[in-house]
Amino acid sequence: MKSKFLALLGSCLLLVACAHNATDDYDAIDSNQELASSSLTADQLYQTGNRYAKGIGVQKDDHEAVIYYAEAARRGSVRAEYALGYMYRAGRGVQQNYTQASLWFERAAEQGNSDAENSLGVRYLLGQGTQQDYGQALMWFQKAAEQGNRYAQNELGYMYAAGKGVNRDYATALHWYKQAANQNLPSAQYNLGLMYANGMGTAPNRGQAREWFRRAALHGFEPARRALVQYG
Repeated sequence: MKSKFLALLGSCLLLVACAHNATDDYDAIDSNQELASSSLTADQLYQTGNRYAKGIGVQKDDHEAVIYYAEAARRGSVRAEYALGYMYRAGRGVQQNYTQASLWFERAAEQGNSDAENSLGVRYLLGQGTQQDYGQALMWFQKAAEQGNRYAQNELGYMYAAGKGVNRDYATALHWYKQAANQNLPSAQYNLGLMYANGMGTAPNRGQAREWFRRAALHGFEPARRALVQYG
């Protein structure tokens, strides 16, 4: 039963960018001399990048978004550093490059950005853009989770449930799943339901399992809908 649970657990995770290289990472992004000499603040540049990335008030243009993010990052915007990591990870406006994504995530994570900490943890967990290292993944998830990042809390629950980078500890996994589930993360709600259904870190409780499956299903999370059929 427990092995089946872990297989389900691994399949439901929504993994949502670490090694430095010797080049200046800005060199890979088109320069814009007019923008570089502008009086816009780092935050204004970042917000303009967001507008291009989302098509708010302007035609959506990922490449233009990257240029604004890069200039904002040059001027010290941590959010822009994270945004650049995301663009490299997703291959938006630049060629997909996990190594570059990991580098930008690392820069922002080292300054306490919880989204970057979580994304860096995922890169270490998967070995994308950096060598796979469960210990590093655990550390970055922990940092982000303690800041209330629900995605990192869910990932940290997985690390403890699966025993990756740490001794398997279902009670601690349950704790972190609860933290994320109470912030309405559907995958965490489903994971928490599985913990209750299988009595892991807690006594079996079909009522609690059904309730968390129901909450996840309300968000359209398909595994939870299937679980409700089984436990309904």
